[in-house]
Amino acid sequence: MRYSLSLYTVSLLPGVLAGWTNPFPVQKCNGMIIEDVDIDTVQSYFHRDLLTAHQLTQCYIDRINLLNPFFHTVIQVNPDALGIAKALDMERGLTGPRGPLHGIPILTKDNIATADKVPTTAGSLALLNSTVARDSHVAALLRLNGAILLGHANMAEFADYIAYDNYSEGYSDRGGQTRNCFNATQQTSGSSSGSAQSVVCNLCMAAIGTETDGSILLPAMHAGIVGIKPTVGRVSRAGVVPGSLSQDTVGPHARTFRDAAYILDAISGVDMRDNATFTAVTSGAATHANFSESVANTTALKGAKFGIPWDVLWSSTAGAVTHRAALLDVFSRMEAVGAIIYNNTNIPQIRDLQNPYGWGDALDTPMELWARTYLHVDLYNGIDGYLRDLQSSPIRSFEELLAWEDTNNASTGALGGGDIWVSGADNFERANATHGVTDEAYYLAKLWRHELSKTGIDTALTHITADGTVVQLDGLLVPMTGAGPYDSPSSGIPAAAHYPAVTLPVGQDPWQLPFGLGIWGTAFSEAKLIRYGSAIDDLVRWRGKPQYYSYNTTKIPFDVRWPGFFDTPA
Repeated sequence: MRYSLSLYTVSLLPGVLAGWTNPFPVQKCNGMIIEDVDIDTVQSYFHRDLLTAHQLTQCYIDRINLLNPFFHTVIQVNPDALGIAKALDMERGLTGPRGPLHGIPILTKDNIATADKVPTTAGSLALLNSTVARDSHVAALLRLNGAILLGHANMAEFADYIAYDNYSEGYSDRGGQTRNCFNATQQTSGSSSGSAQSVVCNLCMAAIGTETDGSILLPAMHAGIVGIKPTVGRVSRAGVVPGSLSQDTVGPHARTFRDAAYILDAISGVDMRDNATFTAVTSGAATHANFSESVANTTALKGAKFGIPWDVLWSSTAGAVTHRAALLDVFSRMEAVGAIIYNNTNIPQIRDLQNPYGWGDALDTPMELWARTYLHVDLYNGIDGYLRDLQSSPIRSFEELLAWEDTNNASTGALGGGDIWVSGADNFERANATHGVTDEAYYLAKLWRHELSKTGIDTALTHITADGTVVQLDGLLVPMTGAGPYDSPSSGIPAAAHYPAVTLPVGQDPWQLPFGLGIWGTAFSEAKLIRYGSAIDDLVRWRGKPQYYSYNTTKIPFDVRWPGFFDTPA
């Protein structure tokens, strides 16, 4: 054992609260179980003529219609979804399936452009009457691989970047407040809230999210599912409403690593419309990989080497301290099957990169101050460029968008009273003040944050033991845990580094919300992270079933429970 704290197992509360009955049990589809099934199982149904893609799509649409009035996870269903499913069923009968995604209904976040009857709005009514010139690269590849684009998932409006001071996570003017299917009074975490919750609510087979800083990993954490944040450049962002082209990426939410890997297989690769996708070529990494072949079981952990960046990430951040015992018990189980775990594989200058109490890029830390210097410029230029590329739209520039927000979303003085923003679109105001100018301060700030984060992870992955032995680690293990209204700190550093990360569920807190374990790697190491993430997942085998507690709540924002974990559960 290479860490000093003794290990013990925490007995978590059961998934069902006393006296509570699940109001939304998942019904069979044409007699087949679809609750929590994976893609391979559904493909076996298709192969044996036990279910059709048309039937499955109809079952998901029926369930969306049942749950969406309460949980608001889906902004709009594709009106052509059933016709697409029927055509794919006919194609299967004539020429066979295109691959594992053939006939699989998938939701895409509402900032991922689809050139169909579902407008892409980033959750904003301002873009409701806009049309895109083409599918996003991701949407086009999903269609090519036979997936059914079921519709758009709800999201935090403009991916959390419209407001900075006052907002409710997962809320959009167009879609309303996304709710957590485990407990609707609690956090959904990250702007891809609708994508993650739709998967765990059994409203689709899988979903696509986007991440600038935490918006794939954190929603997956609080949905109790698998999330993969790819290296920036692994997946094209062309046709995605930007948060920051410096560090945006697109990735899957799924029930299993194999399902997520199937999707990553489909959407990865070089795209002429996104220069970042050429970084795999210039770095010597494979531009495309068969990620599903990397999925492994527990035996893959034998001899695998992992590090624990203890300082700050494990020692003091709120969620990590709360769930430390349960997470360290996972490490003990990993060691029992042959994994080698080293403690204190710390990130150099961690206190410049992370607030010691959690909360990501907390106010006035050096990381947050440097981040604001360039992220506001990125926000202005990214959204302005996206608007100008639209086929048609009443709004064609960032200034016009801000004016629309100021006119239509006037301050209400209280969260949830017509709009979530108490003091207007304050972050948009900050972005507009930059006028998109990329000056010396912009480049210095971006370089500082990127290089410090990238070097920090790479240094931690090359561990030097007390006797001077250099050990190359396979990944860094980080807590994926919420802390009251705040979220895990375990996303900001790989986001700034442009590096990949994965999360898997390992337990549930007294408020019924899942928490997880994350793995960080270096650039373009997705195959390795999938291999070891799936192996740990096979070892732990934790999946919670949402009970939809307080499904009829209208609370906006969510219950504030900080310090929360020391109070009585709701």
